[in-house]
Amino acid sequence: MYKLCYPDMIKICYRYAKDADGAGTIYNNAMLKVFKGIGNYKEEGKLMGWIKTIVVHCCIDFCKTQNTFSPFDTYKYEDEISINPEVFNTVSGKEIQQLIKQLPGSTAMVFNLYVYEGFTHKQIGEQLGISDGTSKWHVSEAKRLLKAKLEKFTQTELKTNAAG
Repeated sequence: MYKLCYPDMIKICYRYAKDADGAGTIYNNAMLKVFKGIGNYKEEGKLMGWIKTIVVHCCIDFCKTQNTFSPFDTYKYEDEISINPEVFNTVSGKEIQQLIKQLPGSTAMVFNLYVYEGFTHKQIGEQLGISDGTSKWHVSEAKRLLKAKLEKFTQTELKTNAAG
């Protein structure tokens, strides 16, 4: 089971860890919980979905040890930030993942939970002990920072292609 789950689940772990060691730690902790809790699995859905839930919660636990949130911080978030879709013609998914890893830790974690895992701001707030508004601010801040990074990346690509 460990080997079977590894390819899909380690990708999730990498979204939340800064390096391979961190991703491996998360994955090992998650699989330990899976093996300890397999007797509680009631076949009420797909096994991989149950395992993914455990992996995501282990990612959250790992990130909580790496990043801190002040439960009293309230941020004002901006309206929806739009990114020119043309940018995605010059950037690969792997490059976008690298840009997300460059975000501040707390912001990257909230962004990943919202975008990749489909958590609501309320669910993120409950998991991390922050307000819905703080969760919204982190997503908005991530989009703002990613937009700037993508624009800079695209300009660099255009200059490189023009010179070559």
